[in-house]
Amino acid sequence: MPKRSAHLTRVIIEGLYTFDAYKGGTISYVREYDPAPQILVDLTSRIDIHRAIKALWERGELSKQEIQMLQYVLSDGRLSRREISAMIQESEGIYVDQRTISRRLESAYYKIAKYLGFEFSDQKVFRMVAKKRGHPYPYILSDDEIIEVQQIWERI
Repeated sequence: MPKRSAHLTRVIIEGLYTFDAYKGGTISYVREYDPAPQILVDLTSRIDIHRAIKALWERGELSKQEIQMLQYVLSDGRLSRREISAMIQESEGIYVDQRTISRRLESAYYKIAKYLGFEFSDQKVFRMVAKKRGHPYPYILSDDEIIEVQQIWERI
């Protein structure tokens, strides 16, 4: 059984810091390699993410620590867990290890993806991968293929 994941939501949230309503996208070709890729997030996705965070906070489903970690990621998605830990220690004087930061962010990403539904779930991406691989409709991957896709995502 593949583990649960919210990689699509993580990629969108970590790309929100680059949002600019007036900036256009750039075309890249298949053989081009961009060493510092930027995710272009549309306005509706940005609004949905912020609405989900606010609603989950009001319901009490997101903890204070999860909101704090999300604020750092929303300010700059390129921050490493080590940098976030150092920033928390500098601002509050409390040491939070990198593993705790990762766990809090992963749980927040999963809650947000669950709240927003299919459009922000990994199932959407799994269907796209299955379609690209030539699987017949309803485009379902096997458990082994899902694990393989998740391992590739974890390296991103």
